[in-house]
Amino acid sequence: MKKNRFIFGLMVMALLLSSTAFGNGLPWKSHQNPYNFIFGNHIDTHQQTKVMPNGELLGYLYIKFTGEYTQDGFPIAEHTNCNNELAECSVGWQWLGVSGQATFVYHESGDHPIWLVNYRSDIPQPGGYSHFHWLGHPHEAMGLMEEMSYEGYFLELTAKDTFVFKHGNEEILVTPGLDLATHLNIVSSFPLTTGTGDNGGASH
Repeated sequence: MKKNRFIFGLMVMALLLSSTAFGNGLPWKSHQNPYNFIFGNHIDTHQQTKVMPNGELLGYLYIKFTGEYTQDGFPIAEHTNCNNELAECSVGWQWLGVSGQATFVYHESGDHPIWLVNYRSDIPQPGGYSHFHWLGHPHEAMGLMEEMSYEGYFLELTAKDTFVFKHGNEEILVTPGLDLATHLNIVSSFPLTTGTGDNGGASH
């Protein structure tokens, strides 16, 4: 009886430890198995992801805290190269990924490149897939070619904690749960289109 209780206690402890590890996210391990999926470009310096049996992605997007705080007391974080041994990276988001393709529209320095889908139905549903990232070359967004279609993944981000994400000139408050703002870069019509349509200019 005592032996059974001891074994049961060990099982409960192991379960609690594994739950804590999952809750805090995966420590940075430089894409060790099974989180060995790579996009083949710069995002690999701050993501660790695995391919699920159905071909979709499950992984983590990493940040480092700058040590600074907003006036409201929120810690400020940003992306960094987690392969740098001096970088103290932690999970900012868990993500899901579904393969697809999109057309590169334009890129402003310090922001995410903007991607066009032909139809809104091209964005995976159900879910909150707000970010598209390409596979392979070029290494940086500045090398993408306008009006060219790229293979990649639509990504749904779920924040793990509360912090302010600094990206370019923007600082965005992040709270636990589905995040549709920090990495939004998908459009369903060309941004410079100014036509009024057939309804006299009404829009939705």
